[in-house]
Amino acid sequence: MIPLPADFEPWLNRLPGFEDARVGSIVPVDGGASNITCRVELLSSGARHVCLRLQRERGIFEPYDVIREGRVLQALARSEVPVPQLLASEPSRDPLGAPFIVMAWVNAPHMGVAPDASFAAFTEMVVRIHALNWRSVGLGFLGVPETVAAAIHREIDAVAARMAGFKCDTQPLLRQALGALRGGVPADGRIALCQGDINVFNYLFRHGEVVSVVDWEQARLSDPRSDIGQLLALSHLKGSPFGPAEAMPFARAYAAASGAPLPGLAFFRAFWLFQLGVIYHGWRLFNSGSEPWYTWDHLATLLHQSLAELS
Repeated sequence: MIPLPADFEPWLNRLPGFEDARVGSIVPVDGGASNITCRVELLSSGARHVCLRLQRERGIFEPYDVIREGRVLQALARSEVPVPQLLASEPSRDPLGAPFIVMAWVNAPHMGVAPDASFAAFTEMVVRIHALNWRSVGLGFLGVPETVAAAIHREIDAVAARMAGFKCDTQPLLRQALGALRGGVPADGRIALCQGDINVFNYLFRHGEVVSVVDWEQARLSDPRSDIGQLLALSHLKGSPFGPAEAMPFARAYAAASGAPLPGLAFFRAFWLFQLGVIYHGWRLFNSGSEPWYTWDHLATLLHQSLAELS
């Protein structure tokens, strides 16, 4: 699905400032299962690269909407959250076979490989995202939930809607988890902007600071503990021992940076282990039966533990 330079170049030449741009190559960026991200080399004066992001047809976070993601970037450009500059959006499938957005290329490594990456800077940026006045920058189009509980139910329902398509809607453990989560939604919390995927690969570093936050396709207005729960679940799958959610390093660092306690994280950790269980089956479906970087047995063990903790 990676477009040819000859297909993208005429469209790019219609943008102000890119009239004489020549596209040398379009290379997909490794990693992730988000909308398809490519580094476009330009053989002309001005910018040497731009970022092309094409909408996937199917995938583990479906349904995809890259134009919505572009609107999030436009809104955040008016905030203190650093994001790539949106150059243009194309909702039509005609030019390249799928809707796409074009962004300025950010020449900085992600936290996973940046030599000067800072855990503290990463944590503080997540806190900044959650503290953003999302109304003031026009992010209400994401859908403002009436209550925190309604926001959480919406998240659960979005994951549940993928189960039939991923052929895991009859899997006993996932069905058990879905019932337990729907029946145990917390009533406390607050509504904030959630990035939806705060893994370290989406935080670009330079000189020890976060210079850009990328991948906003799952952005939503919900309880910020949902973002935190994702990182806790991923940490367990990468080897962190299972214990009280509030005692995990990122939870403690976030609470210290935000100046507020984080009660009830066990529910959100369980939600993300459930979601990663659904993702496991989607990954196998879209990758010819191969496993993602974690195994089902490990995921199932952790999900069992998290459900027992809730009950």
